[in-house]
Order: sequence, then C-alpha cells, then structure tokens
Amino acid sequence: MQANKIILALGLTLVLGLFASCRGKESPDPKPNPQNPQSGIVIKDGVLTAYPEKEIKDGTVSLPSVKEIAPKVFEGYKTLKKVEASALVKIGASAFKGSSLTSLTLGATVPETVYDAFSGTPEDKALNVPADKVDAYKDFALKHGFRSINGTVLSAGKEIKDGVLTSYPSSLTPSDGIVRLDGVKEIAAGVFAGNTHLKEVHIPGVKKVGAGAFKGCSSLMKVDFGAEQHPPFAINETDPSMGTAEDAFWGTPEDKVLVFNPKNNPNYLVYLEYIARHHFARLDGIEIPETLEASKYEVKGGTLTRIKDNNALVGLGRNGVLILPSSIKKIGDGVFSGRFQNFKVIYGEGVEEIGNNAFSECGSLTFAHFPKLKKVGELVFERNGALSTLNFPALETIGALAFNSSGAVNPIRITYLSLPKVKKIGRGVLEGRYEKPITLLFGAKPEVDMTPYKDDMPQDGSVTFHGMISPVLYVSPADKASYNLTGDKWLGFTVKELK
Repeated sequence: MQANKIILALGLTLVLGLFASCRGKESPDPKPNPQNPQSGIVIKDGVLTAYPEKEIKDGTVSLPSVKEIAPKVFEGYKTLKKVEASALVKIGASAFKGSSLTSLTLGATVPETVYDAFSGTPEDKALNVPADKVDAYKDFALKHGFRSINGTVLSAGKEIKDGVLTSYPSSLTPSDGIVRLDGVKEIAAGVFAGNTHLKEVHIPGVKKVGAGAFKGCSSLMKVDFGAEQHPPFAINETDPSMGTAEDAFWGTPEDKVLVFNPKNNPNYLVYLEYIARHHFARLDGIEIPETLEASKYEVKGGTLTRIKDNNALVGLGRNGVLILPSSIKKIGDGVFSGRFQNFKVIYGEGVEEIGNNAFSECGSLTFAHFPKLKKVGELVFERNGALSTLNFPALETIGALAFNSSGAVNPIRITYLSLPKVKKIGRGVLEGRYEKPITLLFGAKPEVDMTPYKDDMPQDGSVTFHGMISPVLYVSPADKASYNLTGDKWLGFTVKELK
C-alpha cells in the first residue's frame, strides 16, 4: 500500500513537472497587435474599423493584410506620417482627413476611394506603388492630392501660396474632370482659363475668384465652394478679400449648377444674384416642393393660373423666397400682379412661359430665376423697381413693355441682364428712368421693335431701351458680326466682345 502511494506521488510530480515545462515554452502575454482587441485596433474580415492614435509608433502604420479602411479611422491624426497597406482595395470617407500623412504605400490594385478620404492632408505627400502600376495610379494621385508617385513629381505647376491658388495646369486635371482642392481661399486670375477638360470643381472655403478664373471652361458643369451661408460674393463691396470677378465664368455652360445647402442658413438673395450674374442654371441642393398648397394656389395642367389666398405671399416662405414645383411650366396672366410686396425671390426650374402682366407692379421682387423660360408676354416685370440682376439663358421672345417703368415712381434698378438666346424684343421694353449704368449680354442680333408704343396706355410713347445710362452690350466675337455697328455703337449701346 505504501509503495502504491509512493508511485502515485511520483507520477503526479512528473505530470506537474511536465505541464510546467510545457508552460515554460509558451510566449508571455502577447503584445497588442491588429488582431488583439486589447490595443483598441480592430480588424475583422480584412476591414480596419479602429486604430487608436496612441498605437502609432514612430509615425508609421503597417497594414499588410488589411483590404479596407473604414470611414474616419485615421481622421485628424497628427502623429500619422506613413502608411503601408499593399492589400488595400477600399478607403472610406474621411479615412485620413486632416491627418499629417506624408507617405502611402499601396499594392497592385487601385483602391476604391471616397472623394474626401485625404481631404486636408499635406500637399507634399508621396505615393509608392509597384513600378508597373504607376500609370494606373495617376488619376488616384491627382484626385487625392499626392505630389509624387515613386518619387516622380506629378503636381509640377500647381501653386498654392498663403491660401491663394495661382496656378493649376490643365494637365493635372484627372480623367473624370473632377478637381478637388483643400486649403484654398482665393483663386487667382486665369487659373483654370481654357481648361476644357474641367467638369467639376470642389474648393470649399473660397472667398475670392479672380478675373477670368474659369473663362472658357466649356465642360464645367458643377461648382462647389462649400455651400456656405453665401457664395464668394462681396456683400460689403468695400471688402477686397471677397468677391467674384465679372468675367470669372464667361464662356462656361449656361446649364451648370452651383452647390447649395439649405441647412447652412443660406442667404437666398445673395445666391440668386450670384447664379444670375455668373450664369448658373440652378442651385444644386435647393429643396423644391412637389406641389403648391391647393388652398392657396390654383394649378391647371402645369399652369399656375391664380392665387386663391390674398395672404399667401404675406411674410411667408424661405427668406422671402417662393420656390415653384418643377411641374409648373407656365405662369398665367396677371397671377402675381401687385402681390410681391413682401416676397423677394421667385425660383422656378420648370417655367417656360410667363403670361401678360404676370409680375407687373411687384414692388419687392428682387430676383426671378427661370432657367428654362422661353417666352414672356406684355407688361411682364413692368414697374418692378427692385429687380437688379437677371439671367434668362433660354428666353427667345419678349413682349411689349416688359421690364418697363415709364411714369413709375421707382426707377429701373436692373444693372445686369443676360439674354443669350433672345430673338425678338417688342415695343417699349426696358424703357424707363435709370439711376445706374446697365450691362446686357446678347447672342446674335435680335429683332427689335423700335416703334413707340401706342395703345391708349399710360406707357404710350415708350421706346425700347430708352432712358438707359451708359448701356454696354456684350456679345461673342462670332455674334458681333451680325450687328450693324456704327463704330462700336448699336441702338445706343457700346458693344464689346466677350473674350
């Protein structure tokens, strides 16, 4: 019995010793690593969803097996300098936004990348890729602001100094035509002029746009200055740090859009003046209602025929703005006559025709935006003393006495009117008392009825264009040939070329 106990004890000792020996060969508690949640680094199924900044050593992060970086993983990391991720195929929104990344190494596949993934990162960052993939990565590098690929400088010629973009060669434009730039407060004169490859520009925070900055950008269809409270427009005209030059967008498409965000408490009046003066068809992001309130407005077959409620336009709306549904194609005779006494703006993307007297005696109407408007009847916008800047890119026919203020107490305050497609202008149009010079923009010479108006009306005797102060007419060099000029004059206008 005693012998059995000795044998049992000896066996137990051997087993425990063997177990301890095996334990001794194991590594100590593992250090934090991408697969170890103790570090806060989280990778699941190849997707990196978290990487605390405290885990970055010497500014370098190595992610050899990571296929995707989720949104905002490295956002704002100022200790991040270098990332190596040869298996990466997808980069989420704001993944590196605002970080101090200066070097990125990727593999054979160009990652699918959200536009703002590298927003706010250094302009001198470098991209390293396999030698045979340099051409495939060129667009990626240009789009996301990398200065070089494998040591070869790409952005030669692009210059940003103290927030002023002074140069951007067209050769740097990505193949999709979309240019995104951060940290730019001013676009100097002529920077993008003649860049026919440019389709969209996203430069949030711009406060000033110089002369001819986008002139001749014939493919430009979308402009995004950050959709702030107001576009780069000099509300205080004495402030030299703000504003957009008159010819900044000359020669760009009439159907381009300006990005707009109603959540940013925008100044509608400034935006409407901006898109009129710089020839934008619409505000991209504006909230357009599906219908108008049936209790206040009558709409029949796409025509707004009357306002049922006399109080419908009294102190209501967005900053004094009435936005029409796009389904409304026509505004009938006299609909708003005498009613725009509190509202300041009407915006209708679908309106193609306006009937007689539709906006006569609308004293507070400051802007009217109708990018598809083709025809206006007689006395439209008659005695509208607050109108200032208008652009009707599709308007072809203007009825008699439109924009007329003959005999009115208030003068005509229009200083800019763009009518590039106008073909026929009736009697007495734009006749009135002016306080400031006016600039017009036409296409080919329209048919203008210069016969004095006579129809037993208070406006009898009105003559088209009469009363203007130092009127200037801009036309393209091609269209200028259609005008019968006496020197540089036509019907009292000084004719200049859009160059």
